[in-house]
Amino acid sequence: MRRTLSASERNGRIIRWRARWDAFRNSIDPEKARILRERWNSLPRELRTPNQISGRHLTHCGFILGASYCSFHCTHCYLPKNTNRVPIPSLGEMKEQIDANRRFQGPGGGLQVTGGDVADSYWKSGRTDELAEIIRYAYQVGLVPMLMTHGQTLLEHPQLLERLVVDGGLRQISVHIDLTQAGRRGYPIKRVKRESDLHPVREAFTRLAREVRGRTGASLEYALSFTVTEKNIDDVPEVIRWYLADPERTRVWRMLTFQPEADTGRTIFSEQRATPERVWEKICEGAGLMLERYATNFGHPDCNSWASILISRRTGKYVSLLPTDMGTKRLLGKILQKIGGLSFVTDPACTAPWRIAGAVGRHPGLAGRLLFHLGGLIACGRVPWDIVVDLVKGEAHTFGIGMHNFIDAKQVARAGSDPLIRARLEACVFKGAVKENGEWCAVPMCRMNQQKWGAIYEQRLRDQALIRERQVVETSSAQLQASEENPRE
Repeated sequence: MRRTLSASERNGRIIRWRARWDAFRNSIDPEKARILRERWNSLPRELRTPNQISGRHLTHCGFILGASYCSFHCTHCYLPKNTNRVPIPSLGEMKEQIDANRRFQGPGGGLQVTGGDVADSYWKSGRTDELAEIIRYAYQVGLVPMLMTHGQTLLEHPQLLERLVVDGGLRQISVHIDLTQAGRRGYPIKRVKRESDLHPVREAFTRLAREVRGRTGASLEYALSFTVTEKNIDDVPEVIRWYLADPERTRVWRMLTFQPEADTGRTIFSEQRATPERVWEKICEGAGLMLERYATNFGHPDCNSWASILISRRTGKYVSLLPTDMGTKRLLGKILQKIGGLSFVTDPACTAPWRIAGAVGRHPGLAGRLLFHLGGLIACGRVPWDIVVDLVKGEAHTFGIGMHNFIDAKQVARAGSDPLIRARLEACVFKGAVKENGEWCAVPMCRMNQQKWGAIYEQRLRDQALIRERQVVETSSAQLQASEENPRE
């Protein structure tokens, strides 16, 4: 005998079917399509290439100007000297920033929750409920937040991470780990000689993610952020090989991002610069693959380089996700042009197949061409058949390796007279919403590093309402440790 559905169950079914129909009918969100079109038209003409991602799949990655405090005293810090004295912004201001970023990016945009170290700041001020609310609110308005942190506070207080996962819905964290850092407990900067000395730290984060996943059932993932200097550039291959040695590690750490040092903020700049060309060579050496640096463009090619790898969890075998032949490149350009705005990151699981079906229904020729081309790549051995089988069976995953090349402060200052620097700033894909003269603007991070952080911090230091709120309380032992490990003293 069939059970009669309750009114709430019937309403739930109706809502789900409406969502599916809407996903099928509007496979690419109309708002997202409009914002992408505007972004594409704003790019310098020479950057509107078939492999350009900005304006086709994303506008840019956003960021919010959060709490500025950080317990570390790293040799390569892009923030001003007074950051630890600046009060934490109000929750209302954070939500206003999130809303402004959402207007610039549209649904599904990435949002970095950053400043100094926000996990540090909110934990030590006793305001972790606000950080959970910031993350939850970003999801609520349709963005995908990523917490940027050195992570030491999360390692020492795993209950904080679990709370952010459960109460805030946090799913993505970028953890900065390299030997430029001063302040990590047990790893004084003067005693860490090689990046391999920090593998136990990377492994500790891996275990932490697995434990939190096991307790919560959440799909928590990391990205590694890594500053490259003359001191550690030769260790880049070893770091990449450490991750690739275990497919299960790359299921937790889904991205590695390497940043050649920039002469900005409080950075102690190397005598011999770690150039982007040398960094990319080291990335290829570590991956054991000739990864094409310009297979795709994220904004300006002098700023960002990216490669994706497909990894079999069954065998540990991995290959470059995108073959470099001209046929694949032309097809990628056509896909980006026609359905680049397709995104599932903020969709409920029940709507993704319907969104795909809608896109295929509108572009059946493109879908057929893609399948035919994939078959040809498999037949000629460019794409291994066994990895394709593993992917279909859910036993393979992607893994990204990228490089972000920030601009020196002096170069940013002369953008008005330097066409190349101006083009890089105009094409920037790392911008945060900042209010200027009462109007919200999307400001490149390199411009923030050059001057904007200082101006915003001065405003906060004059805001008595912020100062009266709970702020970071440092213990004397923490202060002593920071002093002992501070390379500037």
